[in-house]
Amino acid sequence: MDLTLAICVYDKEEWIAETLDSVMSQTVRDFNLLIIDDASTDRSVEMVEAYFRQSPRQYTLIRLESNHGIGYCRYLAEREASTRYLMFLDSDDVLLPTAIAKMWEKIQSDSDLMAVGCHLAYVDQNTSLIGGGLYLGATSKEEFYEKAAAKKLIFMQPTAIYDREAALSVGGYSVEGFPEGPVRYQDFCEDLDLWTRMSDLYTEGKAIIVIPEVLAYYRKLGSGLSSNTLPMLLKMRWVKQCLLDRREGRKPLCFKDWMESYPAKDMSKLRKEAKATDYLRRGALRIHRGNPFGVFDILYSILLKPGYFADKLHKNLLNR
Repeated sequence: MDLTLAICVYDKEEWIAETLDSVMSQTVRDFNLLIIDDASTDRSVEMVEAYFRQSPRQYTLIRLESNHGIGYCRYLAEREASTRYLMFLDSDDVLLPTAIAKMWEKIQSDSDLMAVGCHLAYVDQNTSLIGGGLYLGATSKEEFYEKAAAKKLIFMQPTAIYDREAALSVGGYSVEGFPEGPVRYQDFCEDLDLWTRMSDLYTEGKAIIVIPEVLAYYRKLGSGLSSNTLPMLLKMRWVKQCLLDRREGRKPLCFKDWMESYPAKDMSKLRKEAKATDYLRRGALRIHRGNPFGVFDILYSILLKPGYFADKLHKNLLNR
């Protein structure tokens, strides 16, 4: 099996054993396993090593001396892997038993496919389903070609098998050209950036699709309010501008240069959108936990950005 499964770990001692259980429970297991520890401060590494002493399986462990972030770890995995195909699994997520087998069978069935993903359902800290999930991506080549030709961003979660050679041909995961500072922009929307650059290969008949079936669980934690939303939205705007620049024959700016030229009035609008996003997320989480005051969070989100709630509802519920 010409596949490497890579798990990038940072302080996930609470869930890493469950993640590894899901790997060991796959119906196919003849893939390489690469684990990159991003200088964890807890017992994550010790737990990985203890796990495989008890359940022997060949694997490669890379321990970074200092924390570099998820973007760099994925960049490193692309260059450390020796197989043509690569797949990432977050160190607190869970694969269903047939996940790898189904995605592998699909990508091997058609040489035009350069990435195959799946749907993910949200679970809480106890791995209990909480409703909702990541139901992203084109389900056919024709749908993908239409989106790529229309210069659309390519949204798909990272739990996907993809052609490493195709990814590297467009630069792979990007870690250069970002500003230094407390916000690591290279760690936001890094998958969106890669999938969208790979979508340029649609002109060669290449495609990225998903199997419209939940094959993994995505652990959703936190209160709903986040300091990460604005950087994420900024990164999305940059990915879109780079896409337009490439397709129209211009050289894209690196993120640092692009952000320095971003208009102040647009930044103000983006801050408002980020706030609306956060309050909608918190409201939904509160309601799920039985707190009726979540309704006020949702109403405030609608007040900040009318239409956002309806758009989110359509994408996450009606299109499942």
